[in-house]
Amino acid sequence: MIDSHAHLVTDDPAYPYDPPGGTVSDAVRHDPMTAERLLAALDANGLSAAVAVQRAHVYGYDNSYVVDAAARHPDRLRAMCVIDARASDSAKTVRRWAERGAVAMRLTSPGGDQHGGTPGAGWFAGPAALEVWRQVSELGLSMCLHLYRWNRDESLRALPAVARAFPGTPVVLDHVASVEAHRAEPFPGAAGLLALADLPQVHVKVTTLNFARISAAGVSPPVVVEWLVSRFGAERVLWGSDVTQTAGTYADMARIARESVAGLPARDAALVLGGTAAALYGFPPLPQTGEGGAEAGEHAG
Repeated sequence: MIDSHAHLVTDDPAYPYDPPGGTVSDAVRHDPMTAERLLAALDANGLSAAVAVQRAHVYGYDNSYVVDAAARHPDRLRAMCVIDARASDSAKTVRRWAERGAVAMRLTSPGGDQHGGTPGAGWFAGPAALEVWRQVSELGLSMCLHLYRWNRDESLRALPAVARAFPGTPVVLDHVASVEAHRAEPFPGAAGLLALADLPQVHVKVTTLNFARISAAGVSPPVVVEWLVSRFGAERVLWGSDVTQTAGTYADMARIARESVAGLPARDAALVLGGTAAALYGFPPLPQTGEGGAEAGEHAG
């Protein structure tokens, strides 16, 4: 089992905070999820590895901690860096982080949050951003996009043209692309997401953030995971904890993830819980399982 979305924070002064919003919460300051603490949580819950995702709300675009953590633990961690694709030197920035070991870049609308932001898809599909895609493609990295509800639909409409221009570059949509999967089908935003199903490089990540909303609305998490797998295939669906960003204990996050794939065949469950992430981010292949979803929790990691 591999966590494809673990946010790291340290209290080491060698990695100073640089929050875009100007402040860092007391919870982050006094209870940081360091690389070592994450590795202990992985061990305690039967996970083999994780993708360390830059916590932009804490460090801005300085990805030093995640790349250094991955370099210290190359068998267990991979680094995903957040960059501003609209910056004039963004392609050079991609190269710099890749030289330090990053395997993926993550883009989101600069200055945006769940409450709103600048409209348009230029943050990932504009001229400067296309240079980032070109660099990512040349370096053999993957691209991760974080959409919000307010820019979800226009971003999903703009993505096919970009994806087709870089067919060899894997694309991962965080948090089910902010499709409101906690409501009854048809899920709001689902049409734009499903329009990408014929693009084989597009992957969908489901996280604890989604599971929390799904469960609070009285929807069973397996319903959404099975829906995603039926449309995209298990080899294009992956799970991430979103630890430190979404509340909850790591043990609960891992448990709910396992429960969410209980209705899948064991092979599909293993892909969602780790096999897809292993293929995307260069981890050793996970052990194959036999048929039968009941075994997934035992053999997916």
